[in-house]
Amino acid sequence: MEARVVEKQGVNVTLAVSVDAATVDATFERVLAQLSRTVKVPGFRPGKAPRGVLEKRIGAEALAEEVRDALVEEAYPQAVRELELYPIDAHFHADSAVRGQDFEFTVHADVYPDITLPDLTAIKLEAEPKVVGDDDVRAAFEELRRENATLVPVERPVEATDWVLVARLGEGDEVDESSTFQVHMDRAGEELRNQLVGQSMGDVLTATFTDPAPEGEDGGTSTTQIRLKVLDVKGKELAASDDDLALQLGFADGAELTQRVRESLESDARRATLEARRDEVVEKLVSGATLELPGSLVRRRQRSLLQDLAHDLGHQGTTLERYVDRLEQRGKREEFEAELKEAAEKGVRRDLVLERLMEVRGTEVSDAEYRSALKRLADSRSQDVGRMKQELGEDYLANYRFFLKRDKALREFISELAGEPVEADDGFDAADEAAEAAFLSEDEAADHDHGHDHHHDHDHDHDHDHDHHHH
Repeated sequence: MEARVVEKQGVNVTLAVSVDAATVDATFERVLAQLSRTVKVPGFRPGKAPRGVLEKRIGAEALAEEVRDALVEEAYPQAVRELELYPIDAHFHADSAVRGQDFEFTVHADVYPDITLPDLTAIKLEAEPKVVGDDDVRAAFEELRRENATLVPVERPVEATDWVLVARLGEGDEVDESSTFQVHMDRAGEELRNQLVGQSMGDVLTATFTDPAPEGEDGGTSTTQIRLKVLDVKGKELAASDDDLALQLGFADGAELTQRVRESLESDARRATLEARRDEVVEKLVSGATLELPGSLVRRRQRSLLQDLAHDLGHQGTTLERYVDRLEQRGKREEFEAELKEAAEKGVRRDLVLERLMEVRGTEVSDAEYRSALKRLADSRSQDVGRMKQELGEDYLANYRFFLKRDKALREFISELAGEPVEADDGFDAADEAAEAAFLSEDEAADHDHGHDHHHDHDHDHDHDHDHHHH
C-alpha cells in the first residue's frame, strides 16, 4: 500500500492511495471465501459451491464492488496512520477492483486544524468573586419567613402580601372549578398583582394580560382579557422571631438556621463566581485562538442544533417544518440559517479550543476521580454503577471521561489564574456538565470516540461515497 497527499488546503486534504495487484487478488479470494458462507447457491451447501458457480451467482460487478469496499476499508486506516493525519470525516472515490491490476482510490477528508492558543500567561481574571454579606443573609432569611408564613383568614380587600384564591369564569360568569389557582401576591407578576390589590372576596374583575410576540416573530404585543372571581383571601402571619421560624423548619434555633442560610448562599456564590470566570476565560481563549473550522464539524453541529429546536417546538405543539415555513413567509429564513451557522461555528470553535487547552496542559482524570464521577452520575439516575455502565455503553462512557478531563483542565486553569485551590464541590458540577455534554455528543455524532491516545481524541465519520468513474 502506498499513500501520498495530493493537496492540502487548511483543513481540507486530498489523498491518493494505491494497493498492489497481489493484494487485490488476495482480497478477491478472501471476499469470495466470506461470501461463500452467506450466499445461497441452489444445490450446494454453504461454502461448498464451485468457485465459478459462486461468482456467477454473485455477479461480476457486485463482486468487484465488494472487493473495492474491502480494499478501501483496509487501506484507508493504514494510509492515514502512515501520513499522520487525523480525519474527521472522509469521502472516497474509486472504481471497482479488477483482478491482476493495482487498485487506486482518492480520499477527500476534513482533518483537525492546527490550533494556536493565546499566551496563557497573559490571561488575567477580571470577574470579581461574588461575596455574601450580612444583608444578603438577612434578605434570604426574610424570604424564608414569607415563604413559610401561616395563612390566616381576613375580612378586608386584597393587599400586596396576601394569598389569594381566584377562579377563571366561564360563559355566563359561572365559576370554572378546574381553573382555580393560587396567587401569592408578594411573588406574583406586577401586572396581575396590580389588578388584584383592592379586590375583595366575591369580587369579579376583567383582568388584562399582555402577551409577548410568538417565538421567532418580531414586533409588538397583544392583550388577552380573562374574567376572574376572587374566591378567598388570606393574610400571611409571619413567624414572630428567628427562633420560631427555625423551630418551624426543624432547626434548633435562629442561629443554626442563619448559619445554614449563609452556607447555602456561599455555595451558590461560589458557583456563580466559577460560572462568571468560566465565561470570561473561555471568551478570552476563543477570541485569542487561531484556527480554521472544519466544515464537517460545523455541519454536524448545525444538525444537532436543529434537532434540539425540533424537540423544543414539539413541546410547543408545532414542527420544525411549520416553523421554517413561517420564517419563509416572513422573509426571515436566510437570517435564521445565518444565525444557526454562526451558533454552530461558535460551539465548534469553543470545543476545539478547550480540547487544545486540555492537551497543552496534559490534563488527566485519575481512575479514582472517574469512579467518583460515575458514582455521582449513577446516584442522580437512581441506579447502581454497574447497571448504569451497561445501559450507557462504552461509547458514552468514553465520551463522559473525555469531557470530565476537558472540564478539569479548564477548572484547574481558572483556579491557577485566581490563585485559589479548586473547590471540592466544583467536581460535582463538572460531573453533571460532563454527563450532559456526553449525551449531546452522542446525539451529534453517534460514532464519536474520545478514547484513543492521539491528537484530538476522536473516532471519525466516514461517508463511503464511491464514485464509479476515473479521476
